[in-house]
Amino acid sequence: MAEKSDILYGVAEANDETLAAMRLRAMASAFGEPDHMDLDDDPTLRVNIYAFGRNFVEECEVAAADQEGYVLVTSGMSDRLMTGPLDTDVADTLAAELVWNVPDLNPAYFTTLRWLAKLPEFDHTWFGQGHTVPMPMSPLEGCAFKTFLFLPPIIRTDRELFEHIDHDGYAIGTLCVHLISDSEYALVRNSEEGLGEFLDLLDDNDHPHVFNPVRRPYV
Repeated sequence: MAEKSDILYGVAEANDETLAAMRLRAMASAFGEPDHMDLDDDPTLRVNIYAFGRNFVEECEVAAADQEGYVLVTSGMSDRLMTGPLDTDVADTLAAELVWNVPDLNPAYFTTLRWLAKLPEFDHTWFGQGHTVPMPMSPLEGCAFKTFLFLPPIIRTDRELFEHIDHDGYAIGTLCVHLISDSEYALVRNSEEGLGEFLDLLDDNDHPHVFNPVRRPYV
């Protein structure tokens, strides 16, 4: 267990019972000191992003070359419940934060992740496992992929990070952000079977835990 973060705890202690403070304490307990904090100056819908350095191979306990990078975690998306369909049981997904495993602290990652975290509020929609957000062009320079895919985090620490925090009866979950190619999107958008096939391809190709903007498509 990482040592607690004096920075995160110091911020959290000012408002001990707010959702923001509880999320900060959870991150401090799980990850320790952040390497970078990207704070939002939007008072109407504030989504802060915290970056924590990580060796992903050590965290996942797999036999492979080291994959150094950062886990980016949003804090603020779950302050507002997402708008789910009335005829579907989505109780486990209406309160969520996003995580993204990235190789460096490129400012574009923070801008992109914050936009994604605010999209459910702007569009009155919701994100869940297997959901996609196709874009007309890639959101990142030097990357050909244009579609975001949300999956449960592989690393248990990330998956269970906020699940003890309750917002109006909804436990706060986490969704891991992935960018996929047009051909991969064509596979996963057709059916649950297509998503399952794609997940099998990730395993077959030893898909790296850290986002690689120039990886080859698996389809």
